Amino acid sequence: MNETRIAASHVFFGGEIVTLDPATSSPEALAIGGGRILAIGDLDTLEELCDAETREVDIRGATLIPSLKDHHLHLVNVGMSLHNANHGERLFLDLRGASSARQVASRVSERAARTTAGEWIVGKGWNQHDWGTSILPTHHLLTAAAPENPVFLGRVDAHCAWVNKLALEIAGITASSPEIYGGAILRTGDGEPTGIVLERAAEPLLESIPAYSDSDIMTAFRLATEKLAENGVTEVYDAGFLLAASIVSMGCDFGRYLDLLRDLDGTDPLPVRVNLMVPAPSPFVDELTANPAAYASISSRLRVTHVKLYADGAFGSRGAALSHPFADDPSARGVLRMSLDEMVFETRRAIEAGLDIATHAIGDEAVGQVLDAYEQVLGDVPDLEPRRFRIEHFGYASEADINRAAGLGILLVTQPNFIVPDDAGVTMEQRRLGDESCSRVYPWRTLSTLGAPLAGSSDYFNEPGPTLWDFYSATTRKSPDGYPEAGWQPQERLSREESLRLVTTLFPPSGATPIGGKLAAGEAADLTILSANPLTVAENQILDIQVRGTLRDGEFTYAAPDLSR
Repeated sequence: MNETRIAASHVFFGGEIVTLDPATSSPEALAIGGGRILAIGDLDTLEELCDAETREVDIRGATLIPSLKDHHLHLVNVGMSLHNANHGERLFLDLRGASSARQVASRVSERAARTTAGEWIVGKGWNQHDWGTSILPTHHLLTAAAPENPVFLGRVDAHCAWVNKLALEIAGITASSPEIYGGAILRTGDGEPTGIVLERAAEPLLESIPAYSDSDIMTAFRLATEKLAENGVTEVYDAGFLLAASIVSMGCDFGRYLDLLRDLDGTDPLPVRVNLMVPAPSPFVDELTANPAAYASISSRLRVTHVKLYADGAFGSRGAALSHPFADDPSARGVLRMSLDEMVFETRRAIEAGLDIATHAIGDEAVGQVLDAYEQVLGDVPDLEPRRFRIEHFGYASEADINRAAGLGILLVTQPNFIVPDDAGVTMEQRRLGDESCSRVYPWRTLSTLGAPLAGSSDYFNEPGPTLWDFYSATTRKSPDGYPEAGWQPQERLSREESLRLVTTLFPPSGATPIGGKLAAGEAADLTILSANPLTVAENQILDIQVRGTLRDGEFTYAAPDLSR
């Protein structure tokens, strides 16, 4: 019996086609049909696949690449930032770029002047490094700025909050309060809370902040997915819904957010495929692991794939768990959010339920503990595919653990855009960890040479940055302004081709074979059309590259106004 011939729905020509496949390095055209790539080659040959319905798309000197994938971001928080910007910061104060603590307090005072006494003032994005200091602030400025309103301001890293005295009182945090397991209340010498809380110590505060409305949440999801499609992305891993001001909390009503996302997708299909992680320990994970089949395929675009754990915090707020003191604060070594036994329990429970496991681990102490937990479960359960185990933000570990992670074959998820050197070529991580440790920070070349599976991601929970920011950072290790000239720790740079594969390859759940990362016949027609070729354009022009079009399964999810489709 003859196979049914599939006619091309689209044929693309008139520009460069970057296949990342040596067998078809410089093709003239690419044909798609039935949601897949039908053929790549010269235009005359591909026209044999056309019929009267085929659309021939002249990309007019642009460049066609495999579509972008993002292994770690926070959809609702991306969308809330976009939604908030569209409505005059109605939802929260956007404090990114504030140049001093006093400037932040002034913004809070202005908001308090038009806010009813007792109502919360929420903000996010402050960063003490933007103020020219590494010292975390205290509550006094905020207490003076809004004495009648509780204030909660999330730091740029989403692992630390700066609050005023009234907020502390509402949460019952006093000098006599015990330390909160998995968190830290920073205190003065006499035990009084300073107004800075790290990790799980923020949860009593978050419980008192009013939740977003259903309408705001659904608007946020829609804005986020549309923006990602506009940025050339076709599939993402949502690494957990974060609460108000983008703060990590196990107290989030994950089921509610998932229900709203499902309703949104059912009403108007999402323009990107979304793989969801559910943080643990949480009540919703108990429900998920008891009945994983109910969430395995919510739609063709939406599924729950991972349980997400948090081993520690972040470098910026000194919550990353280190095996040594922080170089710029010898009194701090970070916060471990979970014990080894808890990690093993949650990891085994997820794997036995058929889910994959992903663990946030930034400090070397935390990475070592996660590797201990993973190694134990891998040893106890034979024939497990190691890529079902992920470490999120893998970026700082001992030499032995770098080799151990690569040897285990677990998936290591990177965020190249974390490298943002200042004008002197120094990064925040360098200040926190010291010059001697820098050679082990974000060691992508080392890991690649060792054969470790590397996945690219942005960790966006604000508006997305330039389309190719992660590609640029992976291949240059420079700031967007081009500092330092040789790149920060340049021995760990990836080539442009490696970097492009990093941001276009998807590692599916259950350890399935990676997809994307190349254009070839039979592959899904997930494509991105760029204004220039990232492999050949001048380095200082990479971040100026724009998306001209995005296709998922052969259908446009975004097209520039002047692109014929």
